[in-house]
Amino acid sequence: MLGFGKPAVQIDSFRDKQLLTETEHEMTITMSGDSLENAVGNVFQVMRKQIFEDIKHPIIQMEAKEVYFQDVKLKKETEKFLFLFMPREKTYFTITAKIIVKVKYLNITKEDF
Repeated sequence: MLGFGKPAVQIDSFRDKQLLTETEHEMTITMSGDSLENAVGNVFQVMRKQIFEDIKHPIIQMEAKEVYFQDVKLKKETEKFLFLFMPREKTYFTITAKIIVKVKYLNITKEDF
């Protein structure tokens, strides 16, 4: 019995059933950042978010199997305070990456209960 009230219900539909599923997910992502490290970090942050949106099951593990940079752009701009003073150079990286990710998840949903 859990806490107060009704006793817990035993669910036997998962007993001795293999729930772990493995799949490969391929995606192309374009992201920017003020450094190469920042842009790459943004690419992988969006990748994780996209996988969680696409796979509606509890995810156990994600592993990048292959990463291809299809396009890398470097943009430099000179900024000046009041168009004259204190010039500084700003750098921006834009990366388009194709990523193949191995995803392991449990093949269960809320509807299974």
